[in-house]
Amino acid sequence: MPQADPAPLAKRSITCLKVGATATAKWTNSAGQSCTFTGVVGSNYGTNSAGGDYSCNGRCGAGCTGTALGNVYAQDCFSHDICSYFENATGGSSDPNCGAAYDAAVDDTVGGVLAGCSQTNPTNAAKAPTTMPVCS
Repeated sequence: MPQADPAPLAKRSITCLKVGATATAKWTNSAGQSCTFTGVVGSNYGTNSAGGDYSCNGRCGAGCTGTALGNVYAQDCFSHDICSYFENATGGSSDPNCGAAYDAAVDDTVGGVLAGCSQTNPTNAAKAPTTMPVCS
């Protein structure tokens, strides 16, 4: 008797982003709302109220200088950075708001250099965003 296929794994892909380009971050918060925020890749928001470093948004790694495999800029890392900034995320995968975004960024972090996503980090002055995410 044939067995049912196990649940399919979510398809993973790496989407490189260009520093200076506009991108839209997407995540689901702990209330189950879909959130979006459009911003600039490589933007410098400084630190958030939880003390996180958001000096190179979209870079796979903390800020512009945190541990990373190259200076990879990718969509899933941008989504995680923006989610983390606004939701004051901590705990990586276990964060109730940004844990799924963290998990989605793992393959970008590990494979981004081979995918050609590594770039020179920008040197922008810190400037907090003037808009908020839209969640519904």
